[in-house]
Amino acid sequence: MTPPDVAVCWDVDGTLLRGGVVGREVLEQAFTTVTGHPAPEEQVLMPGRTDWLIGEALRDALPDEHATHLRGRGHDFGHAMIAEVGAEWGRREPDLADVAHTLPGIPETIAALAAEPGVVQTLTTGNVRAGARAKLAAVGLADGPIDLALGGYGEGPGERVRVVTAARDALAARYGSSPTLVVVGDTPLDVEAAHRAGGIAVGVATGGATLAELHASGAEYVFTDLADPDRLVAVVRSAREDRHAASRGGG
Repeated sequence: MTPPDVAVCWDVDGTLLRGGVVGREVLEQAFTTVTGHPAPEEQVLMPGRTDWLIGEALRDALPDEHATHLRGRGHDFGHAMIAEVGAEWGRREPDLADVAHTLPGIPETIAALAAEPGVVQTLTTGNVRAGARAKLAAVGLADGPIDLALGGYGEGPGERVRVVTAARDALAARYGSSPTLVVVGDTPLDVEAAHRAGGIAVGVATGGATLAELHASGAEYVFTDLADPDRLVAVVRSAREDRHAASRGGG
């Protein structure tokens, strides 16, 4: 199996698609099921955060006596939340059909990248696997060029970088070496995770951050959207050429 030169690692919400309020409702219902408490009325910021960290943020927004008790459960609380979020997606997946839609140029960009030699596509998302698959299925992307088996998902403790390193490790395990990672996301947290994992960050201002915020976060490339597929194709070609140049120089 010939190793790819570049792996395009897609964020989901705000980058590939919008799914309305279903995702928030899934997390809040899972929280209530696991804890016996309604989700706090205080709005917890979700963009760029993993489902695990959102569960912890909901916990910490409870009154102190409840939050302290739940913290005492340690990672058992997080694992219970992730399991229930996955189960809740199984119940709520049909609700996405009426509200989910891809963002400008996404199907065309995915198709254009699939035609590029030496390129694979996967996910680096804060969603649990079941949520990511449900969202992609709702917009017709689940069975296309994006390889969900190679993805990194928000199912464990730690900062968002872990979803990128998980994808990097899966790629290395399958191909024997890790390709150059081009991480595409809509928040500064995506950019930070890309850089901490040694990848190239592409910021797209279609979700949780403005163009100025994405520039300030240090993304190598920032786009208003991906309506023109050539934008991301050019980034990937440049990354592939740089990889080949480095290989020749090292020889």
